Amino acid sequence: MSGRELEGSMTFFYYNDLPTASDFYEKVLGLELVMQRDWLRIFKIVDSNHLGLVDKTMGSHKPSSEKPVRLQLWVKNINSWYKYLKENGLVNKEIHEGITLKIKTCTVKDPEGYSIEFCQFLTPYGE
Repeated sequence: MSGRELEGSMTFFYYNDLPTASDFYEKVLGLELVMQRDWLRIFKIVDSNHLGLVDKTMGSHKPSSEKPVRLQLWVKNINSWYKYLKENGLVNKEIHEGITLKIKTCTVKDPEGYSIEFCQFLTPYGE
């Protein structure tokens, strides 16, 4: 062992309206809320992979109208996710099948415009 093993990861998004964003990830997407503070919510995605939602009053960054980042969630059944998301009025485009990668995806926006892509790999990592 090198002593440099990784144990997990967390991505942070920054919000003007933290309660609305938090409700979306917990109640709509079904992520598990594992930690809550007035200014922070941490959701478990899988294993040691987490998403942190930070209120505009705290954190290293501030909310911005430009969202040059996408959260990609890997799923086993894109059709099931697509049906659920469509029933909840979150997608308006059909499932996209990759041209250069062997994937199927659909994308939604969270309450403040962050892009969330649901991705099913048809081969390992879409190669």
